[in-house]
Amino acid sequence: MHESDLRKALESEATDPFTLPLRELGLADGVGQLFPGGTLRLIRDDGNTGGLRTQGRAQLALGSEPAPVRAEFSCTDGEVTGVVLAVELPGSGVHIGEIARLYGYELPELAVPKVTALTFRGDSGGFTLALVGLAGDGGILDRDGSQVLVVPAPGGHVLATLDDLTARQVAALGVPISVALPAGLWLALPDGTVVPVSAPRPVTPNDSGGTDGLGRPKAAAARVPYAQHAYPGLSPRTRAVPTADGFVVLNPQRPTGPGVTFIPNGPLDGEHGIEIVYEKSPLTVKGALQVQPAQSPYRAVVGGLLIFAFGGGTTGKRGLYGMGTGAVVFPRESGTQASFFAFASLGAEPGLGIPAFRLTGIAAGFGWNSHLRTPGLGELTTFPFLKALKDPSSIGGDNTNPVQILNTLTGGSTPWITPRQGELWVAGGLAFTIGELIDGSAMAVLQTGADLTVGLLGTAGTSFPKSGDKKIARIDLGLQLVIKPNSGELTVGTSLNPSSFVLDENCKLRGGVGLKIWYGDHPNSGDFVFSAGGYHESYHTPEHYPSLPRIGFDWSLGGKVTVSGNAYFALTPRAAMAGGGLDVRYQSGIIKAWCTAKVDALIEWKPFYFDVGMSLSIGVEGSVKVWFVRITVRIEVGVSLRVWGPPTGGEARVKVWFVSFSINFGSPVRGSDKTLDWPGTRAMLPEPGARARLRPGDGLITEGTPDNPHRGDWLVEASGFTFGTDTQVPLSRIELATAGADVVFQGSEFGVHPMRVTGLSARQRVQVKLEGETVDLARWKATAQYTALPPQLWDDHGDPEHGSGQRRHLTGVTLTSPGPVYGHSTGYIGESTFAFDPMHPQGKAPLSATDVPLVPAPTRPGGVVGRIAAGVDTATTRTARTRLHTLMGALGLDTEGAKSDLPGYAQGVTSYFTAAPLLVPAGATRAASTPSAPEGDH
Repeated sequence: MHESDLRKALESEATDPFTLPLRELGLADGVGQLFPGGTLRLIRDDGNTGGLRTQGRAQLALGSEPAPVRAEFSCTDGEVTGVVLAVELPGSGVHIGEIARLYGYELPELAVPKVTALTFRGDSGGFTLALVGLAGDGGILDRDGSQVLVVPAPGGHVLATLDDLTARQVAALGVPISVALPAGLWLALPDGTVVPVSAPRPVTPNDSGGTDGLGRPKAAAARVPYAQHAYPGLSPRTRAVPTADGFVVLNPQRPTGPGVTFIPNGPLDGEHGIEIVYEKSPLTVKGALQVQPAQSPYRAVVGGLLIFAFGGGTTGKRGLYGMGTGAVVFPRESGTQASFFAFASLGAEPGLGIPAFRLTGIAAGFGWNSHLRTPGLGELTTFPFLKALKDPSSIGGDNTNPVQILNTLTGGSTPWITPRQGELWVAGGLAFTIGELIDGSAMAVLQTGADLTVGLLGTAGTSFPKSGDKKIARIDLGLQLVIKPNSGELTVGTSLNPSSFVLDENCKLRGGVGLKIWYGDHPNSGDFVFSAGGYHESYHTPEHYPSLPRIGFDWSLGGKVTVSGNAYFALTPRAAMAGGGLDVRYQSGIIKAWCTAKVDALIEWKPFYFDVGMSLSIGVEGSVKVWFVRITVRIEVGVSLRVWGPPTGGEARVKVWFVSFSINFGSPVRGSDKTLDWPGTRAMLPEPGARARLRPGDGLITEGTPDNPHRGDWLVEASGFTFGTDTQVPLSRIELATAGADVVFQGSEFGVHPMRVTGLSARQRVQVKLEGETVDLARWKATAQYTALPPQLWDDHGDPEHGSGQRRHLTGVTLTSPGPVYGHSTGYIGESTFAFDPMHPQGKAPLSATDVPLVPAPTRPGGVVGRIAAGVDTATTRTARTRLHTLMGALGLDTEGAKSDLPGYAQGVTSYFTAAPLLVPAGATRAASTPSAPEGDH
């Protein structure tokens, strides 16, 4: 451009816009990117057209508001040879990525301040663009046909170059390196090392090009003309990963072994790791593993994060996407086992299934020699595993530092996961949408070990309407169900998350509901609490009760009127309470007004007591300034009533403007000494039969009689037997009767809280007799039983009103008889052992060798068993048997059970006889000629 043309444009009317197509200057390209269409349109405000400079406000290609611009030109021999532009960026500044994109760079998100101003200097040989506001010198340098972007960042300088740079060109940048640099994105460290930065997410070029509505180049037209190379001397897997605080360098040194990228037994200094990158459509996997120091008895933690996507591109949307994290903790000592945990979450957009129930995510985790901390009710929204279940990218993404994720799970004062020998945890969950209306997630957790824990954790939310920008209501809940069977604790709770509102987004909902039960061997066994919104202000809440916020809302109407309300209800073994309040306030300038209403009720039993209060207050306050004095006038009308008893009493309070007075009536409010008589206390005890019991154990065969099987004698095994005693009241001493001095188990003294009695004792004596003789229980195995009884009844320590003591009491003993004593030989066997009963009348004995049988030898004719089965229960046989027994009864012979018929015998006769019976003919002798007779005559 000729100098005369430039001066003509500058000397135009100051009220006219100064319009200059920057490409017509004939200088190096680089300034036109800053202004829409490559044209500077300046609304001048200096009014001075003298010289080759001007200033005013111009629309930029960055932001939508005009920005202050100062322009100064230089000319030689009638031609424009240089230009200097100083630009103040609008607002609080612009991210470096937006400026870089105008010049064809795509940067990852960097932890650097915003750029607040630009200074462009250009001539025919190139240009420099200085970036003001960064933590050091930075900008774009274009010389000799090569261009490079320099950004000062925590830990070094980020260098982005579109071309290969020589060592001389690199030295001119002012960074501590002096070697050639290939095209790419680099991190220059203070020690002169150059590390490639993880490649940013690519931007798809816009083939159509063009400009937006303001004439600015479309951002999508930004190109990524450089490829990522490995720097000479570094491992191909060495990378600098951007984080929220700077960079993490993975595997900064080339391993000594060929092909080896990570050695677990190598240096454990947190600087060695391995990057994982796999991109082959439709699958993408990215991540890194690193070594971190650990506390004794462990020497290192090896772990990290993997991000994966399938069918949805690098963003993971409209497909499957997920996150996996895990770590192995190596022990320092040989006696300690390694610890391991892993967790993976998989999500889908828009989900899998039908509209009535759509699955949007699944997750599973496992830990060995590892402990997972169960989140409390207020921590559900921040629990990493639940967050990952709803959105796997919420705690991991392309720009996430894997080590930071690992530290989030295993670091800090209250880590989520810690190594712990002998423990195991398993977790699994689902994220879902019901009816396109309710979004929820649920996770089941099992934690083994000394404190076995089974939990169900989740969140659920819905909004109305479901679609559209304007919402009438939004409810987000956290859900918790935790059971600890070993320690005896059950927790159920739900809470409103801060994002909940109704009618208006400024009408925020809050509150929590919880149920907690203690049982078994827990120190607070027998206690429970259900609360929605907390407790009465006058109720002394035990420390082990859950703390819950009031259920209520806070509504800001236009900034002048605020309305808030709250309510609560609670039930415990000793009391029930409920209440609520409403508060309306108005403030505009010097005027304030308010209206508050409140009601609270507390009812206790054993002993019975009630405390009910109500109040209402209306007021207005104004402030005016008279001369140099500000006067505040406050008018308030209020009334409150509180009633308690028994004995009944109360207090009424009235306030009118600046006058207030109280009216007391009845008995004064109770003191701390609230007692209950014995009949009232006895009604709190179990039934008489359950206060002290004798319970059988192993070895019991039967108890009692058929008519009353649960009362009477015990029939037990001779090999051994166990029984025990059990009481529902404390025992201070148990005595076991023996052949000598008693065996004694000592308990402790106790008190009866409702009666305010302390220092009591109770004794139990156990004695066993066998056939009238006392059994020596010293030979029996005895185990004392200690149980956590309700502190509200028995403890004489802790709070005298609510019994917060946590001591276990002696309640019984378990006894096991000694085993049988087996001999090692049969002992002496005398002649009497072989004696036999004599037979009368005397027969011939012994038999001589010449004696012969008087009957023929028996035989087994066939069909005998069948004849018996066919004839033993026929009608003829039954009639004959009945007639025979009648005749025998007439003779005084009682045949008892033989009178009955024999149908069962007839059915089972074939199994009763293992062989056919041996028979001889009736009346036959040795001399008989026929060896056998017909079967009917036998």
